[in-house]
Amino acid sequence: MSLARRLILALIALTLTMLAAGGAVVVIQRHYLVQQLDTRLSQLAENPVVPLLLSQRSRQVSRFPAAFGDIYLGIRNADGTLTTIQAPTDDPSVEPNLQGVQSLPVPSGRPTTAGVASEMRVMTIESFGATAVIGISAQNARDATSRLILALAAAGVIIGLVVGSVVWWVHRLGLAPIARMTEAADAIAAGATDRRVEAYRPGTEAARLSQALNTMIDTIQATEDRMRRFVADASHELRTPLTTLRGYSALYSSDGPVDTDGVQDAMRRINDEARRMGGIVEALLDLNDLDEHGIADRELVDIVPLVAAVVDDLHVIQPERCIRVEMPSSLCAAAVSDRVIQAVLSLATNALRHTPSDATITIRVIVIDNSVRISVDDTGPGIAPEHLPHLFDRFYRADSGRARSRGGNGLGLAIVAAIMHAHNGTFGVDAQLGRGSSFWIEFPRGIPECGDVGQRGRSTRTRPDAIATS
Repeated sequence: MSLARRLILALIALTLTMLAAGGAVVVIQRHYLVQQLDTRLSQLAENPVVPLLLSQRSRQVSRFPAAFGDIYLGIRNADGTLTTIQAPTDDPSVEPNLQGVQSLPVPSGRPTTAGVASEMRVMTIESFGATAVIGISAQNARDATSRLILALAAAGVIIGLVVGSVVWWVHRLGLAPIARMTEAADAIAAGATDRRVEAYRPGTEAARLSQALNTMIDTIQATEDRMRRFVADASHELRTPLTTLRGYSALYSSDGPVDTDGVQDAMRRINDEARRMGGIVEALLDLNDLDEHGIADRELVDIVPLVAAVVDDLHVIQPERCIRVEMPSSLCAAAVSDRVIQAVLSLATNALRHTPSDATITIRVIVIDNSVRISVDDTGPGIAPEHLPHLFDRFYRADSGRARSRGGNGLGLAIVAAIMHAHNGTFGVDAQLGRGSSFWIEFPRGIPECGDVGQRGRSTRTRPDAIATS
């Protein structure tokens, strides 16, 4: 059952409850007023003034006490007719109609109702050998009951308008938007990926829900787009070495190169492509492992010797490259040593690959707030602004042709991003065309238990043995 139907049923139940409660109040109030009249009648029947009035049998109303101004007093004759002795001052002609009343209660009994222009509560008393009828008009009780009914009706109308307004308001700002969002979600689930939820008045739950739903849909759509691009890029990356392998195997099968040099060249190319394809597969497996399991065995490690080891590897890769290092003597972070080396080496290798050999690379280790930042700066050609948001995406290349010719597969920076996510760290890049690039990563800083605590983060030094001139 929908929320709108539940709300309607609740409104109907509330209306019935109000009607039942109002009816009960009216019945109880009328019973109370009649009971008050009956109590007064019983008290009057026992009042000695009543027999006195009967003994006088006079119509001189002016002699009667003021307390009896609303009392009817009469004698019931043997033939059932009434002789009025006193009538209420506000209606002197009133006389109860005893037709149909077989017997009136005695003082010890309960008063009954006799019909008049308005109902009258009556009872009898025996005095001086006559049967007297004493009564009190119930008009005031009826008027009070009527006023109560009108008041309850007016209150019910006001409450109904207020409740109806609230229900309409809730339906317009809450239930109706939810129904439309549900319809949109069903359409999206059915394949209408371009469908979006309309915007609603700011500050309402419907507005926040619609915004969250649209954001979720956009995120899912972007994820699907990235997945499609990932599959296409992975297929493209694997297709090239597979084509090479297939070509050389076909050439060998068709009695292609028979000389030793030709066979060696074919085997070398086959080995290069197989190694490249294996590198792509290993990188993808590494990314999947980081995404699925993260890093659980972090410990306090000294970043400085790890960066120094990476610098030594860079000198082996490009001995002629000018590499500068600025870092303190010791600096600790909560990390995994192998992953730190892997991330820094990926950034540095990326700088080596995409800058000319005469460009200088500077690796810095500093403290920023409560994090340890490792940056790899270069004086290369820089990167266009439109490429910066996508550099850490998988298989993304700012210059795909150049990257492929230099052996890149577009996964190095993506692995760096995955490593930093697993460490709850941050990463980024600052670059301008013609002014070089700066790739950086930040690890959460550990408890300062290594190195010179007093100078950490402020003093830096250049390692003379880590600088090579081109």
